[in-house]
Amino acid sequence: MNILVIDDEPLIHLSIEKLLLSCQDDFHPIHVHHAYTGLQMLELLKEHHFQLAYVDIKMPGLTGLDAIRLGKEISPDTRYYIMTGFNEFEYAKQAIRLKVEDYLMKPLDLKTIQETVRAARLAELSRLRERKNIFRKWLEGTIDRRETSLGRYESCYLFAVLITQERPDIPPESLMEKLNPYQDSFVSAFSGNQILLLFFSEDSDALHRILLDLSARPYADGVTCFASSVTASTAETQEDIRRLQQYACLRVIHGLEKFYYLTPLLSCAPELLQFSSLCVQWQDACLKRDYNAFTNCCAAICRRLDALPEKGKYEKHILAFFAAVMDAEKALPRQTEDLRKYFQEYAMRFLRTAGDSRPVRTIVRYIQDHFCEDLSIASLSEQFGFSPNYISNLLKQELGISYNKYISQLRMNRAKELLISTNQSVKEITSACGYYSQSHFTKLFIDHEGCTPTEFRKKSQEADG
Repeated sequence: MNILVIDDEPLIHLSIEKLLLSCQDDFHPIHVHHAYTGLQMLELLKEHHFQLAYVDIKMPGLTGLDAIRLGKEISPDTRYYIMTGFNEFEYAKQAIRLKVEDYLMKPLDLKTIQETVRAARLAELSRLRERKNIFRKWLEGTIDRRETSLGRYESCYLFAVLITQERPDIPPESLMEKLNPYQDSFVSAFSGNQILLLFFSEDSDALHRILLDLSARPYADGVTCFASSVTASTAETQEDIRRLQQYACLRVIHGLEKFYYLTPLLSCAPELLQFSSLCVQWQDACLKRDYNAFTNCCAAICRRLDALPEKGKYEKHILAFFAAVMDAEKALPRQTEDLRKYFQEYAMRFLRTAGDSRPVRTIVRYIQDHFCEDLSIASLSEQFGFSPNYISNLLKQELGISYNKYISQLRMNRAKELLISTNQSVKEITSACGYYSQSHFTKLFIDHEGCTPTEFRKKSQEADG
C-alpha cells in the first residue's frame, strides 16, 4: 500500500511514518512517501498511485484543502484525510464539501492510523474487485465478439497473453497459481485447453515489466505462452486477442514450452499456418475423444506432412507436439506411414474410452461433490476465478440445462436415496440436501415427484412389500 504524508513539519512525518509501519505485515507492506508542500504533493500524485493521503490543512503556498481539491482531479481514488491542530468549524465544513474521508486532530494516535489504514485497504479491495469485473466482462465480450466497453478504464494500458497447455493431466489451476504476483493486474478466461489473460494498468512501465518477466520465465509441462504488445488502444487489443487465437497454433512447428511475441509470428507462410491449424484441430478431436474427427484429421495430416515446406526444419517440433497431446512415453515414428499406423493404434486404444479434461468438467465434478452444501454460482465464481455469467453459460452449454435445474436434480436424487435407505426425518433430509427451509424443500419435491417426501417414502416401502 502506498501512503502519502503531506505536512511542513518534519517531526510530524517521522511520527506518522512510525505509526504506519507498525500497521504492516508480510502480506500487507506499507510504503510511505513524503511531501512538505501542496505542490510537492501534486507532483507525487502524478508519479505514483496512493491509496491513502494524510494532508495538513495549513502549509506554505497551497493550503491542504486547495491541494486536495487539485489532487482529486489527478487521483480521484485516493482516500484523503485532513490533519489539523485546530478544531475550527469552518475548516470542517470545507472538508465536508470536498468529500474528504475525515477531519483528524493532531497528533494522530495509533488507533486513528489503524482505522484509516483498514478503511483504505477495504476500499482498495472493493475498487480492485469492481475493476477486475469490468475487465473480465470486456475480455469475455471480446472472445464472444460482442460490443463491450471499459468505461472509465478506456485509457488504461493493455496487453493480452494466451497460454496453451498440451498435457491434459496438469490442472489449469496450477498455471494460475504461478501468476499470483500479478493477480491485481489481470483477468482470465478459459477456452478449451487455452487460457486467455488480459493485463491492465494505468502505468505502461509496470505492464512492460510484467511482460519482460513473463518472457524470461522457464516454461514446462507442455505450457507455451504467446503475448501481444502493450497498447492504450482497446481496438488494437481486441485485434491482438483474435490474432493470438489464430497464430498460437504455430507452437506446433516452432516448439512447445516457450514464450512467443505475437508480431514475429504474423509473417508465417500460409501453408505452415494452415498445417499448424490442422494439427490443433487434431488435438481438439483427441481431447474431446471424438474418434471420427480424430481419424479424419490424422489422414489429412499424413497427406500434407511430406509436402510441408522445409519439413526437416520443423519435424522435431511437430512430433513433440503429437507426443505431448497423446502423452506418449516413447518417441513417435518419423516415417509418415509408420506415424499413420501409430495414430490408428492410439485411436483404437484410447479414443473410445470416456474422459474429458476441459475446465468445465472440473467445475461439474466440484458441483457433484459439494451440491449438498450452500453452493451458488457466486461461490463457484470465487472458487474458480471466473465471472458468474461465464460459469452459468459454460454449465448451460455442457449440461443442456441451467445450473439451478442441475443442482436441484442432484439434490432431489439424493433426497430420494435418503428417503428410501434411511429413517431420517424429512427435516433432517432437508438439511442434508442443502436446503434450509423444509416447506421450500417439500414444494420442490412435489414439483419433481408429484407427491410429498413422506408420501414418496410410504410408496417406496409399500412397493418393497
